[in-house]
Amino acid sequence: MLRAGIGVSTQSDARAAAVEASEGAVAAVGRVEAALLFATPRYAAELPALLAAATEVLGTQAVVGASVHGVIHAGREYEGGPALAVLAVAGLAAQPFLLPDLQGEEASAGEQIAALLGHRPRAEDLVIVLPDPRALRPEPLLEGLRAALGDAVVVGAGAMDALSDSPLQWCGRRVESGALAGLVLRASKPPRVGVTQACRPATELFTLTRVRGNWILELDGRPALDVYREAAREPLAADLRRAAAHLLVALPRDADESLAPGSYLVRNVAGFAPSENAFAIPERLAPGRRIALAHRDPEAARDDLKAMLAGLAGGPPACGFYFDCCARGAGFFGVQDLEAAYLEQALAPAPLLGVFGSCEIGPIGGRTELLTYTGVLALLDG
Repeated sequence: MLRAGIGVSTQSDARAAAVEASEGAVAAVGRVEAALLFATPRYAAELPALLAAATEVLGTQAVVGASVHGVIHAGREYEGGPALAVLAVAGLAAQPFLLPDLQGEEASAGEQIAALLGHRPRAEDLVIVLPDPRALRPEPLLEGLRAALGDAVVVGAGAMDALSDSPLQWCGRRVESGALAGLVLRASKPPRVGVTQACRPATELFTLTRVRGNWILELDGRPALDVYREAAREPLAADLRRAAAHLLVALPRDADESLAPGSYLVRNVAGFAPSENAFAIPERLAPGRRIALAHRDPEAARDDLKAMLAGLAGGPPACGFYFDCCARGAGFFGVQDLEAAYLEQALAPAPLLGVFGSCEIGPIGGRTELLTYTGVLALLDG
């Protein structure tokens, strides 16, 4: 039977924090099969000592993790300071992995993970992936995961960089950057997964009538930037830099081109070209593709989170994982611990560990995707 325990520490000393968090996780589990360990960038310089202490207390080298912006646990969100969290599991098979040197070979990641398992993953398997978002190309990485991992559920978050340093990933006592770390948890029931978004559509769907690479030149035959300014409205229409923080691009992912919550991707606007009346996004689209514009909206995000939690029927889980965007949290909602409070109210007393990453990975329209401004919740039942 699946058992899980969590420990969190905010001690500034890395080794002391690792011991405190690991002991808290072990106390609820006993013998540990595997663990996820997340640390904020404050511990980057002391990771060897931190991981040595954690693996010693946990009694296993199957300890996987990454640097993150913050952690979420028991109704609290720890952002901006030292924070370390450990979730330990027992009572199920677990396969940790750390795949270094994937640059240029991202498409092989799925096959490498499947090879470690020894057979094709099942619908009951939860694959947690923690990529370096600076070094790895998301499109071939995700395509390789989709092709090789079959019916398994894939979720995760991009590692967070420590200011100008590289994002870090680890397994056991080995630390890498430019890598993919992760953990396959072989549950007895399919994971329950929910996706919550921070946006609401601001327009109807438009058809791309002219594009050049990443640049969107025309929407429904009109200059794209004119359409964008109309949706932004004053005063944002006159200040495109400010507008880009609030007005994003929605890409429908299902066959019906729905803009219902959880059915579209969100991409930021990466640049403007006023002389060409165009704007760019960090994804290449073909003419004929349908897109909409979407507002980042704290109230809509709060309502969507509540609806997502209400829709995950099935009773209290054995444990859960929440991969949240670092652009959400207190800075976005204007309230400290808001998401943590909703998660705690809906899922307690189940142990749930959340992290703020640089991007998210989860299912949209039944397909594993790179997500932004999103929260991805995965629940395992005993």
